[in-house]
Amino acid sequence: MPNFSKKSFFILLFFLVTFLNAQNVLYIYGDVSAEGDIPSGVKEPFHQMRLNDTGDLGMSQFLNALEEVKLNVTEVYDQEIEFTSKSLENIDVLILGSNQRMFSENEADVVATWVKNGGGMVVWSDSAFGGEYKVVGVDNETGRNSDNIITEQFGMEFLTDNGAGNYLVKDYTENHFLNANNKNGGVKFRGEGVSFVRVSPPAKILAKAQEGGLGGALRVNKNDGVFNIETDAALAVSTIGKGRVVGLFDRNLFWNAGAGTRLSHSDNREFTQRLMLFAAGVEDESRISLEVNKINKGINNPPKITINHNLEKNKFVNITTVIEDNDTDDIYPEIHWKQLSGPAQGVFENNNPNTLTPVIELPKKGTYVFQAIINDGEFDFRKKIKVTKS
Repeated sequence: MPNFSKKSFFILLFFLVTFLNAQNVLYIYGDVSAEGDIPSGVKEPFHQMRLNDTGDLGMSQFLNALEEVKLNVTEVYDQEIEFTSKSLENIDVLILGSNQRMFSENEADVVATWVKNGGGMVVWSDSAFGGEYKVVGVDNETGRNSDNIITEQFGMEFLTDNGAGNYLVKDYTENHFLNANNKNGGVKFRGEGVSFVRVSPPAKILAKAQEGGLGGALRVNKNDGVFNIETDAALAVSTIGKGRVVGLFDRNLFWNAGAGTRLSHSDNREFTQRLMLFAAGVEDESRISLEVNKINKGINNPPKITINHNLEKNKFVNITTVIEDNDTDDIYPEIHWKQLSGPAQGVFENNNPNTLTPVIELPKKGTYVFQAIINDGEFDFRKKIKVTKS
């Protein structure tokens, strides 16, 4: 009996210490239809980025990455929570995910006090949080306005989506936990979109806007004036009292397999874990599973590639690429499209040639040839399609 009691005591102590050392994350999501209805009602919700969603645009891998570093995550619909001292009482990190709700000034004040007392925030934006940009327009400001009510007091203003393509962030302004204390490419992350963060005191830029070789234009939406490399950031941080606020230029790097980029690209997974631990005030390298995040030396087999396309309204080429990669090397093939010939330069939708499903506008009549370049470790594949506009 004494041995049993002693064993029980240590088991209880272990779980108590584990509980006390865990950090609680609150993930806020919204509900909008492709047409901009809030809530979506009888229509299909658009880009909710739910944590239990295992589909391409879901966040199940994101959830797994956070749980892997011992973070307890709960998601809440933005219309069903009010930010009060009580609702944030046991929360260490607040994530503004796909929210649309216009928060009140009182809620902003509550969040400011909560951060000052040690709370951490992570925020990103996208025009999709106001609906499908083809319907409501890339200039839609619903999502960014929701965020800015909270973040402007911390020196971070999210800009309107610039629709300018893909970016690889690999250069930082200083050594930091987020880049593994190596400002020159210690940790790289990719984004697509994109809503830069315009920074003013007390916030500072940790990574300036940079295309990193992926061709994303360094520009802002016309609604935001002129791009300024000294104020418009890919990654911004602000320390307020005991707390931390992080503003990030894109949401695509977090999802399972969306257009442009995903959690498995570059060091996105490791960056995600570092991001959330930093926001929680836990700069603990031992929590990060480098064995999972870094590419291993498994077997790399050539992928199976299928490409289909159709011409819509004799003007737009819709391309669908399917890549089946059944191997064990943890490398997912990446794709880049380019035009080889044609009577005029085709216009890639959102200036995005790094996607499985590009849409390309053909400005003039004639025959166009496009090429897909698919990289899978040591394998390099090139596939062509030919389209004629009559």
